[in-house]
Amino acid sequence: MVELDDDSSNQPTRGRFRRGSKVGGVVARHAGRSALNAALTPLRSADDSARAQERTLLKLADDIVMTAGGMRGAAQKLGQAIGVVGIGIRNPQTRAEFSRRLKPLFDSVPRWNDDDMDATLRRALGARYGDIETLEGPMAAASIGQVYRGTLRDGRAVAVKVKYPDVDRMVRADLKNLRLLTRVLAKQMPAANATALVEEVIRQISRELDFAAEAANQRAFAERYAGHPAFAVPDIVPELCTDEVLVSEWLDGVGFDEACELPQERRDRIGETVYRFYCGEMYRIGKFVADPHPGNVLALPDGRVGFVDFGLCIELTPAELEVERVVFAALMRDDVAAAYRLAQEAGFIVDPARADPESFGAYIRAVVGWHLDSDSYRIDEKVAAESASAAFMLQGHHAESFAGQALVEGHAFGRRNELATCGLLGRLDACAPWSAIAREVLGMAGPSTALGEEIARWRSSRGDEG
Repeated sequence: MVELDDDSSNQPTRGRFRRGSKVGGVVARHAGRSALNAALTPLRSADDSARAQERTLLKLADDIVMTAGGMRGAAQKLGQAIGVVGIGIRNPQTRAEFSRRLKPLFDSVPRWNDDDMDATLRRALGARYGDIETLEGPMAAASIGQVYRGTLRDGRAVAVKVKYPDVDRMVRADLKNLRLLTRVLAKQMPAANATALVEEVIRQISRELDFAAEAANQRAFAERYAGHPAFAVPDIVPELCTDEVLVSEWLDGVGFDEACELPQERRDRIGETVYRFYCGEMYRIGKFVADPHPGNVLALPDGRVGFVDFGLCIELTPAELEVERVVFAALMRDDVAAAYRLAQEAGFIVDPARADPESFGAYIRAVVGWHLDSDSYRIDEKVAAESASAAFMLQGHHAESFAGQALVEGHAFGRRNELATCGLLGRLDACAPWSAIAREVLGMAGPSTALGEEIARWRSSRGDEG
């Protein structure tokens, strides 16, 4: 979720053709910059080449905001996904400036006309519109709708998410523009399959258009974690949920930016909770929310962390979950040969001649070593950036070995979750024994933290041994 600016016009609808031209201009400009950089590279020192690359990345951030900032849905989601991982920028000053330039994608989107949104809400709820006694806002925006704070007749505070009018058509128009950006991303993120990244965002946005599925996801997670000592998932109000409206309990808490300013001990607990929710549950039960994003995380007054937005949820098949668990467990044991063999059997290594076990182990440690090391480990923005850099901006032997390898969809979302979660932890500057927590999740060891003990007692009280 992001906050809104105070522009209540419907410019996003009228400006789509203009943005198509803007995207074309972005592609042309970056093609020119890439050609110029390539021509000048032999004449530059390594430091000069690095600075030129940094300038290009900052211009890319500006162009993403220019083309995606007014869009609803897929383009904005792509910009946010890039912002979470920072596309692996290593220089801390450049990384901070890159994040600052992308900040509009997180902070605000154009506010939709209130009368149009109210008309959508009235039409969707019919006679039940009267069940909502008060309505404030909008308070924030999701990729496909706006969120209001409401009060029901029975006194419950609720979040009311309403789709933008004609959002399905708007998203289809934006997708055409979004695919043009693939050319730029392919140049700036050489290790990432830019086409696959864009197509993932497209699939993600398509799922989020389905409010019925999102409501079912949210209800399932709310029931699964009812009474959890660390996770807070707001339950839905099913009688007020339709294809265009999703009503759920309201969570009072502070947003992620404010949470990053809390005392260190609190940030460490928030970080551990975020890790357990987005990564731990993926490895424990294979059912996870695949959208780690600052706008989806709230720090609650009681110490729990609230999670919102369940439009993109993944359920691994039993076979996929087993692969995730056994490969990760092998890496935990530092048995790279076994992990490599299992990854090859699962289809991750499609060209073993280019990626041998030694290079596989080096690459994995570069990307996810932060939760393989045995001791408590502080994840700052530098660690997060280096992890993303290893994954998205392969260089040297890693590039030669892994540029052509593959992940199937369920596992690809898992890797994205790990990288995006690491990005969140970096912003929190969170410290925890990540490897010990992972061993606990995999059943290789008991709880190693106070929070782990709390969760173990809660699960035991529910008879939940899975």
